[in-house]
Order: sequence, then structure tokens, then C-alpha cells
Amino acid sequence: MQLRKVIRIRALLLAKTGLRIGMSRDQMAIGDLDNPVIRNPLTDEPYIPGSSLKGKLRYLLEWSLGGDYILKAKERHVYASPDPQDPVARIFGLAPENDPKGLEVARQRGPTRLLVRDAYLTPDSKEELERTIARGGYLTEIKQEVFIPRLGGNANPRTTERVPAGARFQVEMVYRVLDDLDEAYFGKYLMRALELLELDGLGGHISRGYGQVYFLHPGKPLEAQEGMDLKERLEIQEVPPTE
Repeated sequence: MQLRKVIRIRALLLAKTGLRIGMSRDQMAIGDLDNPVIRNPLTDEPYIPGSSLKGKLRYLLEWSLGGDYILKAKERHVYASPDPQDPVARIFGLAPENDPKGLEVARQRGPTRLLVRDAYLTPDSKEELERTIARGGYLTEIKQEVFIPRLGGNANPRTTERVPAGARFQVEMVYRVLDDLDEAYFGKYLMRALELLELDGLGGHISRGYGQVYFLHPGKPLEAQEGMDLKERLEIQEVPPTE
């Protein structure tokens, strides 16, 4: 098994509706937000963790394939396929079972193919969002919501922080190609997962309108890309391994 090439994907991820990827709150002071977004601790800017993006892509691909992926999920077990050619395990990685058979499958499968970087705001998007500080948090908006029990009762207000619609993040992914199967899986499975992400969403509260996203090519005019095929809206570069 030898690295043949690396496929690098770069794109802008446009938040078509408000985007919320939350952070845990171990402590909450009076007057704090109920649901703050995750932020870079050095710059205080909201960002999209690579783990959140990669996890959602994996989830969508597993549900599109169905079968044992979903049956095991309902049993609260991660499906560890015994097939070294399993597309999900190959692309996204899988911790091997601690037994001789599981270790042998992991050895045949090889390393995780997909790496996903943390995605940060583009400079121009940050500049645009800085003008919204007076209407919300730093580079975010504060959405006021009211929860009303369906069986009646008092209205319960809550505040949710989210990145406003129109924000753009710089996305970079790296896909390792070790054999012909990896080449085929890139077009068949990874691209499918990216398409499903646009149809579904990213972050929390998707069923309530949050998290609709759209990929944009960083080198093409933004306004001209609406309706283009996904592959045309990605900057895909093949990089041979260093000799």
C-alpha cells in the first residue's frame, strides 16, 4: 500500500440560512445566552470545526447506504464492517476491533482517507459581519425564540446565537488515494455526501430552518454559481506525492 496522490478540495461554504454549531456550557451566569455558538478561543470568531463537518458527512453517507449502518445505530453501536473495502470505514476512518480479525481488517483497509480542516470566516465575510455587532454578538446574531408546549401552557422564551445567513467559511479537505478503489470512492461516495449536505444541513435546529449551506468555488464569481453542478463549484486539485 503506497500513497499515489492527494486530492485537495477547496471551497467556500455559504450559510444560506442562519448557522448554529453550539458549544457546551458547563456554567452559565445570569444574562448569558441559552445557546452560544462555538468560537476560536484566541480570536473569539465563530468557526466550523472540521470534526462537525466530517461527522455530518459521515452520518449522511451512512444513512444513504442504510442496512447495518442504521441497524447498529439504533442499537447504539458503531457498525464496524468486516469488509476492508467498506466505503465509510475507508473514507472516514474506523477504530479497529481489538481482536486478531479486526486488526487484520484494519491493516488491509489502511489509513483514513479523508482529512477535514477547521473552517474559518473569509476576510471579506468577517468584515461584513462586523457591521452586525450592534444587532447581536461579535460576528453573530441573537435570535429570539419562544417555545410553547403543544398541550398548552405558558410561553417560554429562549435566545439562540447563530452565524447570520450570508456568512462564508473557507473549507479545505484532503483525500488520500492509495489504490484504484479510493479513486472510485471519491466520485461515488464522497461527492454524494457533499451533495447530501446541501440537501440536509449543518449544525443544529435544521428542521427549524437553520443550517442550510451551499458550496462555492473560491475562484469564480459568487453570483454566477447558483444552480451549477456541485463539482463545478469545488476547486479540486490533484497533488502527486513528493518523490
